[in-house]
Amino acid sequence: MKLEDRIIRGIEQGSLAWMELRIGRIGGSRIADLLTEGRSGESLTRRKYKNELIRERLTGKKLDTYKTPAMQRGIDLEPMARAWYEVRNNVFVDQVAIVLHPTIEGGQCSPDGLVGNNSLIEIKIPNPENHLDNILTGGKQLEQYYDQVMWQLACMPEREYCDLVSFDPDMPDHLQGFVKRIYRDDEYIKMMEDKVILFLQEIETIVNNLKENINGNNP
Repeated sequence: MKLEDRIIRGIEQGSLAWMELRIGRIGGSRIADLLTEGRSGESLTRRKYKNELIRERLTGKKLDTYKTPAMQRGIDLEPMARAWYEVRNNVFVDQVAIVLHPTIEGGQCSPDGLVGNNSLIEIKIPNPENHLDNILTGGKQLEQYYDQVMWQLACMPEREYCDLVSFDPDMPDHLQGFVKRIYRDDEYIKMMEDKVILFLQEIETIVNNLKENINGNNP
């Protein structure tokens, strides 16, 4: 399936309709939870994420999540950061709702924009001190989003790289934005995809077993 056929448009990210499209599915923002390994066996983080998706599939609902002030600040400033990137690079950023994985049913991502035919962007609005740290260290604070970016590139094998943007509008003009370019790593992506497939198989098995177990744990 071509990329354009896998793109869902016309829905605002963060809206109720967008949330409904993500029920029970693997997205980039939580991919790191799936990849977390425990010292002996499954990690608590992975198990909690798995149970969350199982619940979503059983109920058809997502749990309400509280937006912290930092999260709301990120939502409010994202359009400004996108405009900054467009002006800086003389490009147009194509906003989309969701991109489906080409082969893994239940896998998708929600990038902050597609650029041309070869790249995408992911925007972060860190705390001001962390944005400054990105400038001073070459993007150290942004390394925590590597898995998210690589999963987006997994969902879009047509794209070569992602520009990870750190933005603070209160800085002087030439320091408002910092961009860390991350190129696709097909070997790492293959590892991720294998683990996602296994994860989704586990979820499917448990969901089917729970649906068949109509009496639950009651004697």
